[in-house]
Amino acid sequence: MQDSPDKDQPTLDVPQATGTPAHKIANEGQRLERLPGTHLDIEVGSALAIKLSPGDQKYEGLLVGVGVFSYLIVQARLPQDVVTRLASNPNLVIQHLASGAVYGFRSVVMNRVTVPAPLLFLAFPDSVERVVLRRNERVSVNIHGSLHGHYGDHEIMLTDLAPTGCQMTAAIDLRSPLRNVKPGEELLLSCDLGRGQMLITPVLIRRVDEAKGLLSLGCQFVKLNEETSKMVEDFVQSVLKYSRS
Repeated sequence: MQDSPDKDQPTLDVPQATGTPAHKIANEGQRLERLPGTHLDIEVGSALAIKLSPGDQKYEGLLVGVGVFSYLIVQARLPQDVVTRLASNPNLVIQHLASGAVYGFRSVVMNRVTVPAPLLFLAFPDSVERVVLRRNERVSVNIHGSLHGHYGDHEIMLTDLAPTGCQMTAAIDLRSPLRNVKPGEELLLSCDLGRGQMLITPVLIRRVDEAKGLLSLGCQFVKLNEETSKMVEDFVQSVLKYSRS
């Protein structure tokens, strides 16, 4: 799959009038898995994005029937020029969102009817590509680090890490300037992810909680360059590799 989703929570809302361009549904740089077609996670009622070939405009469709491992029935009101192209080349690229992943596969139009509704009968795919939305994956960690800024320098413990942000705790008392930190402020985080991988990046404070002498901060990474972003993503994936059941 070549297309990439919006960075916000991905959706595939089907508009009242189908035949309009579909929403993007996959983020750049996500983990791609190639699987047998039997792994396709799809249910009747699923919204689909339909393309005649990679790079073409997408159109909305709705899955209205499934013949398990045999065919898919999709309701889609396509423009006449697209229907004309299908007559000579019945190959399609389909994408859809399910269970926190984007699925994509190639298929062939086996049949098409217009009554009682515009329906495409598609061959069940032999294989699918699944893009796992890594931006939602988080891992529990215990990494010592430091937080720097206009509240001074403070030791912290990184307790949670994701490609888009982290959670950290700091030991404080009544005299600690860090007690005054507010959501929306930006500070500088530095920590060692191991093997000489230093993470030094600005973080935007999103959440502040204080209890029993500990300050918990929920933070979003900002201004990550491509190299640092890849380092964090690779670290998260390496932890997940050894923590999945």
